[in-house]
Amino acid sequence: MGAVATCCKADVVPGKREDGVADVTPVLDGPISGLPEVFGGQTPEERLYKVTLSKKDGGKLGLDVDYMAERSVLPIMQITGGLSAKWNVDNPSMAMSPGDALIEVNGITNNVALMLEKCKSEEVLELTLCKAMNYDFLIKDIEKLIEVKQCGPILIRLSWHDAGVFNGTTGCPNAAMRLPGGGEHSFGANAGLPTVALSLLKPISDKYCPSLISHADLWVLAANVAIRLMGGPEIPARFGRVDAKTVSEGVQSQAGRLPDGDKGAQHLRDIFQPKGFDDKAIVALSGAHTVGRCHLNRSGFEGPWTESPLSFDNSYFADLLKKTYTEENTSKGNPQHRSGKTIMLISDLALIQDPTFKQFVTKYAEDKSAFFEDFTQAWVKLQELGCSDLREIL
Repeated sequence: MGAVATCCKADVVPGKREDGVADVTPVLDGPISGLPEVFGGQTPEERLYKVTLSKKDGGKLGLDVDYMAERSVLPIMQITGGLSAKWNVDNPSMAMSPGDALIEVNGITNNVALMLEKCKSEEVLELTLCKAMNYDFLIKDIEKLIEVKQCGPILIRLSWHDAGVFNGTTGCPNAAMRLPGGGEHSFGANAGLPTVALSLLKPISDKYCPSLISHADLWVLAANVAIRLMGGPEIPARFGRVDAKTVSEGVQSQAGRLPDGDKGAQHLRDIFQPKGFDDKAIVALSGAHTVGRCHLNRSGFEGPWTESPLSFDNSYFADLLKKTYTEENTSKGNPQHRSGKTIMLISDLALIQDPTFKQFVTKYAEDKSAFFEDFTQAWVKLQELGCSDLREIL
């Protein structure tokens, strides 16, 4: 199973507070409404159904499930006949289907080993199932959200800020930002993420978290899917991040962890080198500014970096080299540089003012494939900062 990705602060690499690669103005400014319905039904009442199967007469269950100890549900892989097929014929309105998942077996939940054992050993099975509850449906739900709400950039920013708090010693992608009461939830750099990004993901997280996937893994996967849908590289996701349960499990200050858009090349190195990134990776990650825009009410900056803020390509680098930018201050008093409708921050222009950075800007402006390759390598590393024992399969 794989996904696709991106990264950044101010939306990728640099950004004051950040908002950088953020949402799409027409869709995300104002109350979040019109979210697409997740597969299987919008509410638990719509998604859940009960099945009773009896093996008293020697019938076989006829149900193949996908077992993985890290999950708390058993997704159905196929109906092979037996009692399960008969149930489907007799109860078409509650027919079990591949992709549905067992969430309770004879009163047992959240213990897939015991649930599976009961399926094998007990004569009468009282099952509770959830419709459309596997990896494939999860991907479809994420894709539908991004396509309907055009919210890919802010999902990229969410994953970047969750992982980017790692400073070489502490911090990791553990979805602590979702927990109110201080810490990452209240960081100025995260403005708009708890309110907008998490509101967009709520129907999906309510359905799948934590039964099938952790919040932190969901944010990784959503960002990666967003990159792919916007034309970027296919980036694999690995799984096994553990969600923070309390605010104290996140970091308590953003200082020295997330880059500022109003600072230059040395600041970028000071932020990214402790995370293990060299100059090439810093420039590659900055390329995520090819999507999204700055929002005045979040970062204090305003405007998109490129002419097509929903296309993940190498136009950010081409613009840095070919456009002329004029210095200005936003109405919030923050310095930025404008060329027509597009902007660059001080931290963006640092990439062409520093000779070492500039050689990579030139390379990526000329070769999109090279950008995608280097970005993928750096982005996967970013998403896995401070993590261990990640697995290839959800």
